Amino acid sequence: MEWTEEALEKLRKVPFFVRKRVKKQVEEYLKKQGKHRVDLESFLEAKKVLLKKLSEAEKAFEISGCFGLNSCPNAITSSEGLLSSIEKLLKDERLGEFLLKKTNGNLKAHHRFKILLSECPNACSQIYIADIGIHGFMEPKVEQKLCTRCGLCEAACEEGAISIKEVAVIEQEKCIGCGDCVRACPEEAIKPVKKGYKVYAGGKLGRHPRLATYLATCFSDKEVLQLIARIISVYKKFNLKGERLGSIIQRIGWEEFKKKIFS
Repeated sequence: MEWTEEALEKLRKVPFFVRKRVKKQVEEYLKKQGKHRVDLESFLEAKKVLLKKLSEAEKAFEISGCFGLNSCPNAITSSEGLLSSIEKLLKDERLGEFLLKKTNGNLKAHHRFKILLSECPNACSQIYIADIGIHGFMEPKVEQKLCTRCGLCEAACEEGAISIKEVAVIEQEKCIGCGDCVRACPEEAIKPVKKGYKVYAGGKLGRHPRLATYLATCFSDKEVLQLIARIISVYKKFNLKGERLGSIIQRIGWEEFKKKIFS
């Protein structure tokens, strides 16, 4: 679509990390209006409509994952089924009706409850700013008889969790379960003995941003769903006006929140 220089000048003032998306959304909006050219007036019109739409929430919750096992070489888990189960859980919990009631029908985008999942600890799906963040991980173990002390696993580990002694030794306290050592070993001497999910709670942006805090480790979809159900229960109990989970945690304190989850 053709853009006038005046419209492009306005577009250049949009922060670079969202500029491409804004350009696409403006063009899509104007195409629906039957326009094939972006001038300053049409750009400002589209901006006004899109900003209004951005502030409104079409859904009370957002659930999304990353590229998944078939698309990403770093993926440890494959969670399409889990994501579908989480969506069903939130629907069964009537989270949409709950938030509409808490916000007096004025549900905005910043009220939306977010559950984001990454298939590995790289957390590409921005799990640390979600109400509930989940990432896949593995627990690696060295089979001593197969280890040739080549050092490739040590070189691959960005956490400094592996040292080469008589055989490769993994410091579990430093290991984040990314699986880089497993993929690096040419002898298959390092194997995952467990796979599962680490669950974090309370992430958000806004006026008082907060990164999600590690809450628990789960080794099955069932455990993840049970934990989410407990989190939702506490979220509903302490929610005042549709605020994010992180705001509730900031108000009652992390230790008190954990006590409510696991009591």
